[in-house]
Amino acid sequence: MIATFLKSVAALLICLVVGDLIGVVVCVVVDIAPLRHGSAILPYAIWLVLGAFAGFVAFGFAGAWASASGNEKWVDEPAAPRIGNIVLLSSLVLVLALCGIFYWLNWSRGVVGEYFVPESMPHTLAFLLAALGAMLAGRSALKPMPAG
Repeated sequence: MIATFLKSVAALLICLVVGDLIGVVVCVVVDIAPLRHGSAILPYAIWLVLGAFAGFVAFGFAGAWASASGNEKWVDEPAAPRIGNIVLLSSLVLVLALCGIFYWLNWSRGVVGEYFVPESMPHTLAFLLAALGAMLAGRSALKPMPAG
């Protein structure tokens, strides 16, 4: 269980970092290009979509990594609901820890970030909650646990 927990945390952390790097590049390109037109919603849309992708990829990757077979068909195994629960719980712990760290480093000190994660609190929360929502959707798609 500890190994699954640590693998899940590592998988989500890697996916969040990659998603953040992609988001920074996309936000800079959109800011430079004449596409933004002063839209305040566009950065939120970017971070929500990237967060959802990061969550889905992390859930699948963490589950496959933590399963006994170690393949991408882990969702068909009888232990898939248990693995999914551990992945979801560990991801929730990681997101709460990241929010605490970001609050301590940036958000509580009045740092005004434009729309980059983790400087901007609303955009970061949108990104992280979209990732958790995607992981919750992935968990709810798994077959129910067998009775017994």
